[in-house]
Amino acid sequence: MKRIERSYSVKKKREALARINQVGIKDASRSLNIARGTLHDWTKQAEAIYGFTGNAASKTLKGQWRKEIFPCVSEVLTYMKDVRRLEQVLSTAGIIALMWKIQPEWMSSYLDGKETGALALERMVQQLANRNGFSAQKPQSAKQSYEELEETRTEFALSFWAKYEAYGGGGVLNVDETAIMFDMPPIKSWAGKGRKDSARILGANKHADRMTAVLID
Repeated sequence: MKRIERSYSVKKKREALARINQVGIKDASRSLNIARGTLHDWTKQAEAIYGFTGNAASKTLKGQWRKEIFPCVSEVLTYMKDVRRLEQVLSTAGIIALMWKIQPEWMSSYLDGKETGALALERMVQQLANRNGFSAQKPQSAKQSYEELEETRTEFALSFWAKYEAYGGGGVLNVDETAIMFDMPPIKSWAGKGRKDSARILGANKHADRMTAVLID
C-alpha cells in the first residue's frame, strides 16, 4: 500500500506510540502504514508528544509554551524528573521547598503583593508542571522498580514459552490476580504525562488489608 500522508497530528502520533508499545515498531509500521523511521523518531520524542498541551490536531509541537517566570526552571525540572526516575513521591510542597532553597530572594519578592500567598505559589507550580509534561495523578504502590519488573517479565516470557511452545495462542488461558490495597497515601502526586511515568511510588506504605480480584482473559 502506498504511503501518501507526510505529516501527522499529535493525536495520530499518540495512537501510533500506543500501538508501538503493544506490538513493536515493525508490526505497527505495517498496520498503520507509516514508515519505520518515522515511528522510530516518534519514540524518541515520546515525552514531548505525550506532554503536549496544545490542540491534539496540531501537526507540530511548537508554540505551546508560555515563558516561565521562575528564573531556575531547568533546575526544578531536573529535580522533578530525578524524583520520578527514582519512583518517589513528587509533591507540590516538595517543589516549592526546592524553589525556596535555590531562589529565596526571588520567592520572597514574588510573594510581595500576592494576597493569596501560599495558594499563589501552588498555582505557579501546578502551571509549571502542566506545561512541562507532568500531571497530578493518584500514586500506585510498587514493591519493585520499573526496570526490575521489566526484567522479571522478560525472564517469565522466555521461561513460559520454552515450556509451553507446543500450545497455540488459542490454547493459553491468561488469568491475572490483582491485589487491591487500601489507605494508600498521599492522595495525589505529580508524575510525567503518558505511559512512560505511571505515578508508581517505590516502597510506598499501604494498609495490611487487601482484596484480590481475578481477571480471566
